[in-house]
Amino acid sequence: MELTLESAFSTGGLVGHTSYLLLVASMLMRDITRLRILVIASALVAITYDTIWLKDPIGVFWETLLVTVNVVQIALIWNKNRRTRFNADEQALVNARLSRLDPHFARAILNMGFWADGTAGTELTRQNRPVRFLVYLLSGQVDIMCDGHKVGTCGPGNFIGEMSLLDNSNASATAVVAAPSRYWMIPTYEIRKMRVVAPELAEAIEMGIAQDLKTKILALNARPKATG
Repeated sequence: MELTLESAFSTGGLVGHTSYLLLVASMLMRDITRLRILVIASALVAITYDTIWLKDPIGVFWETLLVTVNVVQIALIWNKNRRTRFNADEQALVNARLSRLDPHFARAILNMGFWADGTAGTELTRQNRPVRFLVYLLSGQVDIMCDGHKVGTCGPGNFIGEMSLLDNSNASATAVVAAPSRYWMIPTYEIRKMRVVAPELAEAIEMGIAQDLKTKILALNARPKATG
């Protein structure tokens, strides 16, 4: 097809443009499954363009191969997700803070940490000391102490140690279990390593932290203000 202004906006030209627009859109996707679906759509439109307008069997071959590869990859992802299982505690964490991830990616994150049960008095962080673990509190209560004074409380659904993780600083407060609690802990070095080798997983954790910070701020703003 000769490239002219008329051909660029002909039916065939618009079909060709659509193929490339879908390909560009796929590059904007953060979710790998959506990315692959758009690549498949782009390739199918390109096959139509190559077949009807360009009469290009080589283009059809490579676009067909592209469709096949992406269909296989989606099938593999679907199979991994189908086989992934969570217990009740894990499912609660995933639903609350990792819901944007495919199940098999959430499983990979969970496997980097471990579950623990804490009794009253157990320290999770110590003020001015390095934070070794990011903690997700599933149940119970944790008091936040600063210079020996209680300044706050964390409950189910809250992260502990998240601020130090975000800015690589020492703990700004001491976190002490106030009542029998169950929580998930992941070493902070695992998250720092994740930022390099699997940034999409680290981003999912950081988005969960952002959701939790929003919840904490809203709860703080909802407290009755002291008068007098």
